[in-house]
Amino acid sequence: MVSEYSKSGVDLDKLRDFHSKVASEISKTYKNTILGAGHYSGIINVNGLKLAMHADGVGTKSILALKTGIIEPIGIDCIAMNVNDLISIGAKPLAVVDYLAMEKPMDEVVDKVMKGLVKGAKESDAEIVGGETAIMPDVVNGFDLACTAIGTVDKIKDGRDVKPGDIILGLRSNGIHDNGYSLVRKLIAEGKLSLDTWKDELMKPTQIYVKPILEVLDKIKAAAHITGGSFSKLRRITNYKIELSLPEPQEIFKELEKCGISHEEMYKVFNMGIGMTIFTSPEYKDDIIKTVQKYIDIYEIGKVSEGTGISIFTYKNVVLHI
Repeated sequence: MVSEYSKSGVDLDKLRDFHSKVASEISKTYKNTILGAGHYSGIINVNGLKLAMHADGVGTKSILALKTGIIEPIGIDCIAMNVNDLISIGAKPLAVVDYLAMEKPMDEVVDKVMKGLVKGAKESDAEIVGGETAIMPDVVNGFDLACTAIGTVDKIKDGRDVKPGDIILGLRSNGIHDNGYSLVRKLIAEGKLSLDTWKDELMKPTQIYVKPILEVLDKIKAAAHITGGSFSKLRRITNYKIELSLPEPQEIFKELEKCGISHEEMYKVFNMGIGMTIFTSPEYKDDIIKTVQKYIDIYEIGKVSEGTGISIFTYKNVVLHI
């Protein structure tokens, strides 16, 4: 069956195929690489210092930013998509460079995007050390924004220590975050979802999880940022069986499902209310929850067990196999 996401122009299976081909090619350059393509961030050894790097952009959410005039959160999105992936392998964000491309001079876009970038960087305790602003008519329609972030790593948290009996904690998302917007825009274009009604919810910036994760880093085995592909990315953490029981999501997710997206596809595309997961031993559960909930809501959402695969018990009491 062709998914609604594929109909919107995004084929997740094809994207994974691209990732595999890219990873195969770039691995030919490795000399000092400790952790290469395929995880949340790459890590390279520089004279004994482990540096983590990640690059990501804001995708087609920028189109809705122009349509709604809600532009500043896009800058926060860009920082969040990068630093959240850095902390997912145990790195402390250090610095960011940005790349803003526009089809024509856009004063308001520059001003508001930069304000958002600065807000996100300050929340992440990272410095924006430079970047590039380009005007590219005939190449860019509207604007596009991307960042590259670097961080330092003491102990790599890539999931190698995760084992059956470990538990999984979930940190609340701020809504859709910055994934699935090609599908959202398709629903808007078809008249199934009202942009006027839902614009404030749709333009909320991605939650930044740097402070709570770094505060409990010594107690966790791995963390996973729930972005494109949703919970399928937990396969990056472990090949053991993952069993999740997720809380009720925010209303925007229910509204999207009412627009014709299947319940199963919702959990394959969107974060469904959980933006970051933590893998840890049961003995640390209470301490982690007590610390993290000072920043954001956190729940016990699952466990690791013998076997393989990912199963999700949804808020509708449906079991999905992702």
